[in-house]
Amino acid sequence: MSNFDPGTFLDATITEANTKRSPIPAGTDVVAIIGEPKTRQWTGKADPTKSGIAVDVPLAIDLSAYPDLQKSVGADRVILSDSIMLDLTDNGGIDNSPGKNGKLRRYREALGMNTAGQPFSFRMMQGRMIKVKIKHRTYEGEIYDEVDSVAKA
Repeated sequence: MSNFDPGTFLDATITEANTKRSPIPAGTDVVAIIGEPKTRQWTGKADPTKSGIAVDVPLAIDLSAYPDLQKSVGADRVILSDSIMLDLTDNGGIDNSPGKNGKLRRYREALGMNTAGQPFSFRMMQGRMIKVKIKHRTYEGEIYDEVDSVAKA
């Protein structure tokens, strides 16, 4: 059992500064393990009349498998989060009609889970390996790693 005490933790002081790690270079392909997917509702920032459901997919990248990256990034493990915005039917189910849910289709194909007649659920993705290509997003001068695309590991 842990000796963690939330009250003591909140009053504890530290003197070290938090340090930003270097980004994974854009265009790099790495293998990740999918964590537990979580759903959330979203509302458009620019257009609040738009809303929907997204599935956030955590992707754990073990950089010890890539020694050069591990050294340049300065971390042993990186966890990125990718979001799958869902197209839903009027009844609230996944819209499987042509051209709908393209990102979900790409994930399922990369995982070998896009076969008609075979059961699929988002939780079935957890623990599986997938290859991700990294891209960068800049916000207020900071560079953030993001998932550009997914493929079979």
